[in-house]
Parts: sequence; C-alpha cells; structure tokens
Amino acid sequence: MKMRRFLIIVGILFVSACGQETLNEEHKVYLSNKGWEIKKSIEVETFILDNPNEMLSNYEAFLSEYLGEEVTQYVYDLKEEDVEGKRLKAVVYEAEEDIIGGYGILPSWTPGAFNLNDKERLINEQMIKQ
Repeated sequence: MKMRRFLIIVGILFVSACGQETLNEEHKVYLSNKGWEIKKSIEVETFILDNPNEMLSNYEAFLSEYLGEEVTQYVYDLKEEDVEGKRLKAVVYEAEEDIIGGYGILPSWTPGAFNLNDKERLINEQMIKQ
C-alpha cells in the first residue's frame, strides 16, 4: 500500500514537471524571437491583476485588457549582462496559458524596465554587453 502511494506521488510530480518544461520552452522561444536567452527561472507567481492604470501606461500596457483576471508572471535571469556585469531579467506574463507580453529589467539603469524588442538599441547605447 505504501509503495502504491509512493508511485502515485512520483507519477504526479513527473507529470507536473513535464507540464512546466513545456511552458518554459514556449518562453524560451518567445524570448529567443526577441533576441534574448534564458539562463534560469527565478520566480513564478499567479495573481489577480489589479495594477493601477498609471503603472500600465508606463511599460505594461499590454496587461490593461487583463485587469481583474488571473495572470501568471514568470521572472527569468537572462544570459545577457549589462555593462557592469549584472544579469538582465525578463518578465513574461501568461493568461489562460497564453503568453500575453513581457518586459525586461536592466539592473544598472533607471527606470530599469525596457521593451523586450529593444536589444539592438541597448547594445548601440552601450547599456548591455554584446
């Protein structure tokens, strides 16, 4: 009986891990298409989106249609570094298992958030290493 429970738990964990790997692959492709490469996953958080409109107007405008809905935020360390050698981060949002957008975080820059499509600009402005 104990062995059966153990096998059921291992099976559930295995299926859960396989599902997570699929999500990570989608995020890898999404970020790769924008020129970025994931080093590792840092954080996953699911919540009801209730950010004020002022925040949405800055760099998360893509989230405005999801106010009041459940979204999942994934934070990744990227392989790319800023000119001070600090790792850039990417934040990817999903709603109902679909990627709805994201943004980057440049640790040595204020305001710090950037559009994930701006890699070439950040390189040209010497804000990140090539």
